[in-house]
Amino acid sequence: MAGEALVPTTRWLAAFTAQSAGKDVIAGLVLSILLVPQAMAYAQLAGLPPQMGLFAALTPPVLYFFFGTSPFVSVGPVALVSLVISEAVGNASLEPQVGAAIIGIEAGILLVVLGGFGLGRLVNFISEPVLLGFTAAAAFLIAASQLPTLLGIDVARAGNLPAALAALWSGIQQLRPATAAIGAGALVALLLANRYAPAILWKIGVKPPFRLALAKSLPLLVIVIAGWIAATSAADVPTVEAVSGGLPHLFSSFAEPAVWIGLLPSGLAVAIIVFVTATAVAKALAGEDRSNLDTSREAVALGAGNIAASLTGGYAVGASLSRSALAGDSGGRTPLTSIIASLAIIAVLFFLAPMLAYLPKTALAALVISAVFGLINLREIRAVWDHDRVEAIIVGASFLATLLLGVRFGLAIGALLGLAYFLWFSSVPRVTRIGTDDGGTSFRSIHRDAVELTTLPNLVIRIDRSIYFANAAYVEEEVFNRLSEHDGVTGLILDMSAVNDIDASGRSMLRRMVMRLKSMGITLHFAAVHEPVAQSLEKLDSNVCSFHRTVGQALEGCGMQLDEDIAPT
Repeated sequence: MAGEALVPTTRWLAAFTAQSAGKDVIAGLVLSILLVPQAMAYAQLAGLPPQMGLFAALTPPVLYFFFGTSPFVSVGPVALVSLVISEAVGNASLEPQVGAAIIGIEAGILLVVLGGFGLGRLVNFISEPVLLGFTAAAAFLIAASQLPTLLGIDVARAGNLPAALAALWSGIQQLRPATAAIGAGALVALLLANRYAPAILWKIGVKPPFRLALAKSLPLLVIVIAGWIAATSAADVPTVEAVSGGLPHLFSSFAEPAVWIGLLPSGLAVAIIVFVTATAVAKALAGEDRSNLDTSREAVALGAGNIAASLTGGYAVGASLSRSALAGDSGGRTPLTSIIASLAIIAVLFFLAPMLAYLPKTALAALVISAVFGLINLREIRAVWDHDRVEAIIVGASFLATLLLGVRFGLAIGALLGLAYFLWFSSVPRVTRIGTDDGGTSFRSIHRDAVELTTLPNLVIRIDRSIYFANAAYVEEEVFNRLSEHDGVTGLILDMSAVNDIDASGRSMLRRMVMRLKSMGITLHFAAVHEPVAQSLEKLDSNVCSFHRTVGQALEGCGMQLDEDIAPT
């Protein structure tokens, strides 16, 4: 219902107990260990000061607590959104902080409107193959955008892979050996920690939840060690900008309307990415029980979080799969887990802000690169290839479009390809002749199941999809093509069991079909018609067509005795 998602929920307050609160506090502290370095690293990916990443993680969890429907989703800075922000404002004349805030506000408004009107189901129009190709390409773009920082090279940001590689090559002479060594060492350490730390800790007997806490604290430990090495090194290793302590100031640099309009495509791209990926995260963590998930509420929660984050010194946010999974694995029971992590960030801003300036940019770049490998899902891509080669081509097309044209165009092209494939697939439904080899107990395709056609002079045809404007003419053509293959047909039975809906174009087509069949001396019998479809067709000429509950009854209506006239061969 429109507007229902805008009403705050009290479900998490109702679920609050001392036991669940204790688990949420422990899980939140574990989550904060990963959130702090990731927030700073993703802000760097977006071309923004690191404190904007920390600020962006403060208010969204609070709003998600009152509007969201998943107990585990962690809302904050994410890599994909940061990449879009980088592409949109990295080389623009507008101050990056202002542009990033505007994009976040626009994306938030779009999401709130979407959820407020109860249109959360629109998330399903971005197909899985499109997302697989898009996210895999985004992983390459993210890694390519961080390579210069990892190597200590200062070059202009690029929105696609060819431009990124060209910029990297043009600045290769700026390479700083010490910076590159620290970054490479941090990257190797992070990859090894992600791959082997949980297993090693398990083998040496570390028990949950301490095992998970130690494993997830290793990235922060790697970055701190990299910072110590950079600080004690004689070489000049670039570090992050100084982080101002305390709470953020409200956003007040409102630009001209033309700027907002110019950034609207980026805001739309961010809204789509945030909504699609966050919904996927929530569904993945819900397992088989997704009954409590409400996509419209999720849209409102994410939209409100984006607006709040952008107005309080941050930028656009999304749902992180790694952090959300960590919240669940750490024992979190409600979104209070993410609020506790935000409170930990406030403590960092008040007490540890000066120390953050010692963190080397190359180590944060290594953290981003090590995290993007999870965006490439080879197992699912192989599954799509095995299932449908056309959808596999859509995966490849989305991948190449994103690599060559950038995130916004890549997502748009992939989404259009997915919709085009759906429209084409639905516009050419299977229209097949069916027969029986068991005396009328069942009817199957004479081509696919090698069933003999024993019903003549009555021809039975099944239409295997709903009829609408895009396929009505095709259905009509196919029906008469099947009729033309047989002489002396006196009755046509249309099996409508797979036709769940019919629009005005389909109804007009069937009306024409009735008149054509009448002129040919052929009676038309509809079988297994769903009630809503039957109501749409009730005004057809009853002197030419009739309705039956089953194909067998339709054949009997044509004067055939199933047991005698349709005997198995």
